[in-house]
Amino acid sequence: MDLKRSTFKLILSTLLLLCVCPMAFAEKAFNVLIVANSKDEPYQLAISGFKEQLIKSQNIRYTEIVVAQNKDLDSSLLLQIKDKKPDLIFSLGGESTALVIRNTSTIPIVATMILKKFSAKIGANVTGVYLNYPLNTQFTWLKKFFPKQNKVAIFFNPEENEAVIQEAREIAGQEGLNLIAIPVQTPKELPYALDQLRNNIEILLAIPDDVVMSSKTAKEVLLASFRNRVPLVGLSENWVKSGALYSLTWDYDDLGRQCALQTEKLIKGTAVMSVPIESPRKIAYSINTKIAEHMNMEISAALLQNAKLIFN
Repeated sequence: MDLKRSTFKLILSTLLLLCVCPMAFAEKAFNVLIVANSKDEPYQLAISGFKEQLIKSQNIRYTEIVVAQNKDLDSSLLLQIKDKKPDLIFSLGGESTALVIRNTSTIPIVATMILKKFSAKIGANVTGVYLNYPLNTQFTWLKKFFPKQNKVAIFFNPEENEAVIQEAREIAGQEGLNLIAIPVQTPKELPYALDQLRNNIEILLAIPDDVVMSSKTAKEVLLASFRNRVPLVGLSENWVKSGALYSLTWDYDDLGRQCALQTEKLIKGTAVMSVPIESPRKIAYSINTKIAEHMNMEISAALLQNAKLIFN
């Protein structure tokens, strides 16, 4: 009798527990720590796209850190890692990504909003979507904007971009373009490089380069482009707004969604090293029509119609 009573009590307790605490037997939550450079609109759009793409994935919990709002970054991140025990980190921006890579080599990291191409060499636990488009994509779009021109100059720091220039030469040759690569080893050599724009150069293509194309050199490069009437293909919307003719840009919401698709693979158990680092799948571009007018350039109606932003 006592055995029956004990068994009955055990069954009753189990049923009560299931009714009162159904989540106790639910699937374990997948914790995602989001680390962003700032709360600026591009970051918010990417985060929103990331979350919306993952909305069908059950039981994901998010914690967000904004780098610009934290003074002791490493301590803040380590505290969140210890407290939340994230299964994955979604990092947005160069500073944020450097921060998380510096503080963990085991937690999977999906990174984006980084202009320069990064590779798996920066960490076996890192994948993501970098911002810079492949050179073949850049040259394809360059020919759409400049169907009759073929003399394209690129300023570059050999220590940083020698391999990029070698690849650019091959692709430019295949596209029927004459690539004029001008090395700039220090900022002091930039004025000499800019003087070369007078020598029958038709287009100046910017590539990510810490020596040549940075916030410190932008004004000098843009001014030389304007004075010599050599259109500059910029690095971002800000460059176009400031005087570049056009730039390939990004759909930030889709960047987040693309990162979410990588995250879905990781949630299902795919190893980080088996999820390739990608370039943006959706191409956008911005145009400065005032600069086009100054350069005596005609931009096709189709290009104008499909532009993400037009500055005039």
